[in-house]
Amino acid sequence: MISDAIETTQCQRKDPVDLFHSGHFVKICAPMVRYSKLAFRTLVRKYNCDLCYTPMIIAADFVRSVKARDSEFTTSKGDRPLIVQFAANEAQVLSDAARIVCPFADGIDLNCGCPQRWAMAEGYGACLINKPELVQDMVRHVRNQVENPRFSVSIKIRIHDDLKRTVDLCRKAEATGVSWITVHGRNVEERHQPVHYDAIKIIKQNLSIPIVANGDVKTLKDAENIHHMTGTDGKNSAYFGYYFSKFARKWTF
Repeated sequence: MISDAIETTQCQRKDPVDLFHSGHFVKICAPMVRYSKLAFRTLVRKYNCDLCYTPMIIAADFVRSVKARDSEFTTSKGDRPLIVQFAANEAQVLSDAARIVCPFADGIDLNCGCPQRWAMAEGYGACLINKPELVQDMVRHVRNQVENPRFSVSIKIRIHDDLKRTVDLCRKAEATGVSWITVHGRNVEERHQPVHYDAIKIIKQNLSIPIVANGDVKTLKDAENIHHMTGTDGKNSAYFGYYFSKFARKWTF
């Protein structure tokens, strides 16, 4: 539950990007519909989860409705570091949503990876990977309007069939000031097909910001294996994070 007013007070929080410079890969609990609420986040933090996301929230509804804010976003003092994931297709709306959650979270994530038909029909999710200029505009607006320089702005994407387009999208996002990029290693049409970890590796090799690998991470061992498949070892391992949603979900039983 959060205040009705849009907060512009500068939030003095640790920069979540620092996690990627800790000397080990970052264990991240993915944004999951119905699962990633406060109670679940509290649970996985007890098992050494480094960073948690909220479920995806429609930014326009969140900005417009107090009821939506009270329903979709609840947090607590120990719920940190926390990233709020939004679905958005308008720069100012995303910026307004980011300003609302800034006092209560450490960053926002723009969902550019959801392949569900309803989301893409509304201009949300994976359709945004084909609109790099719009993604840049949304990232830029948040950067310019949220006063806290430590407030992270990240994006989650899927890959194109032509990987050059994905690399171009990521480079444009990086140039605009995105904090890190999560890459789900499947294209928009793929669901249960094998994850293209080679594509994630190529993306990492072409960028200097942290890259988070996403897709079929079911155990901590999976995360370690994917780390070695997609990136370098040694200190550079700090530049990788892994979603462990299914791994975390097992702990609830």
